[in-house]
Amino acid sequence: MSTTSDPAYPLTNITRPGPNDILCGRGGGTNAHPGNIKFRKLVATHKLRYLAASKSDKPAVARDVVKEWRAMDPPGRFLAKMEVGEDGMPIVGGDKDKENEAAEDDGKTSGNDSGNTNNTTTLWYDVGDRKAREKA
Repeated sequence: MSTTSDPAYPLTNITRPGPNDILCGRGGGTNAHPGNIKFRKLVATHKLRYLAASKSDKPAVARDVVKEWRAMDPPGRFLAKMEVGEDGMPIVGGDKDKENEAAEDDGKTSGNDSGNTNNTTTLWYDVGDRKAREKA
């Protein structure tokens, strides 16, 4: 099943990550997501092969892991968060992300999505295979 041809599994403007989605980011929210837990188990099954691979063969192991994840049913996606303001326009990275991280580090926020108090909606987008291989 391909993620690009199935409207049930879009690659952008995702409002509800599924059980086979990996949430890219820091913290307990991403670590505890069912897709992230499954993905860590999948990576563990390839660990010995990766460790035994030469430097030039390691990227092929990562490609195989991503390919296997993408072939799942429902398809596995690698998602990054995108904030959208009240006007519907994306709030792109930069200072907002740094402020949120600093507040979390200071214990001022709970670190979960329910802490959004500025009327934003959390949307997710697939980061693509190149970035996904970095996660594998």
